[in-house]
Amino acid sequence: MNLNTGMKMIKTETVTVENAAKTLGSGSLLVYGTPAMLLLVEKTAVALLDGHLDEGMTTVGTNLNVDHVSASPIGCEVSCEVTLTEIDRKKLTFAVEVKDPAGVIGKGTHERFIVDAEKFQNKANGKFDK
Repeated sequence: MNLNTGMKMIKTETVTVENAAKTLGSGSLLVYGTPAMLLLVEKTAVALLDGHLDEGMTTVGTNLNVDHVSASPIGCEVSCEVTLTEIDRKKLTFAVEVKDPAGVIGKGTHERFIVDAEKFQNKANGKFDK
């Protein structure tokens, strides 16, 4: 594992009808949907970790605590920056900030756990086996 606190990643996307609250069912307006913002947070954290975990390992998201504080209209570009702030054995904590050209639209934290991909998948697949 090659991870250090302070590592950062930024990903951007454009607000479209497809990721709008009205389309996603999280509201009735054509503004950037909170589910889309949270997905961008997870995608950005996953991208940050790409190539830094041991062979066969992956991460799973376990906590998102992000306030969506401002609306972004269709056509607006939003960017998400995640910073790895804490490594506690297998628990990774990220500071999250999402912005549009007018300023911060989302802020908070995200946690992911490092897991063995095959073992985790097998356990999930057998969840209802008796």
